[in-house]
Amino acid sequence: MEAAAAARDLVSSRTGAQTITTSSSSSSAPLLPYNLPLLSALLACALAQFLKLFTTWYKEKRWDSKRMLDSGGMPSSHSATVTALAVAVGLQEGSGSPAFAIVVVLACV
Repeated sequence: MEAAAAARDLVSSRTGAQTITTSSSSSSAPLLPYNLPLLSALLACALAQFLKLFTTWYKEKRWDSKRMLDSGGMPSSHSATVTALAVAVGLQEGSGSPAFAIVVVLACV
């Protein structure tokens, strides 16, 4: 019985120490959370929209900056966004996670 009480005290003291360290480290949290899937999806969308300038120049031999804001055409910013999101979630969460299943279904649609 004394061993069980000592083990309980040890666990409670460890839990208390963890609570103290986690609460002190949360005060130095950055203002913007670091979300790798979101950042990679937004970067892929921006890159695809930027590359539309060069595909328009290659096909039509003229610079058209309005193409960066237009939807449709190649490269597809929608496809780049969902593909980058699916890959980032798969790398971060693993291919067996429910979040990965959701983004794969979204990418297939």
